[in-house]
Amino acid sequence: MTSAFSGWAILELMGHRQRPGFVEEVEIAGGKMLRVDIHGADGEVVTELYGVASVYSLRPVSEDIARHAARHVTLRPLRPVEYRDRPQLTGPAGEDDLDDDDQDEMPF
Repeated sequence: MTSAFSGWAILELMGHRQRPGFVEEVEIAGGKMLRVDIHGADGEVVTELYGVASVYSLRPVSEDIARHAARHVTLRPLRPVEYRDRPQLTGPAGEDDLDDDDQDEMPF
């Protein structure tokens, strides 16, 4: 019998990136992922989710060590993608106005 990990740790991703924080195993869409809540120096908490296949190592540490290590991490909060309203499609199925860039406010 195995138990899911939940605790303070430093998560290493493929040996190149360290994410210190409170780590716990979560399931999303039927797959296991690791959720890392990184506590920044100014009190901000950022949540990041990583697939198990990207994990190089997980080192359990005390809360103090994880919070200290997080001071040196660039926090990038998860933000939902903002969609803008698109005009209703008027052409035959498969045709749309995606090539009509003259009125687009977005760079893509």
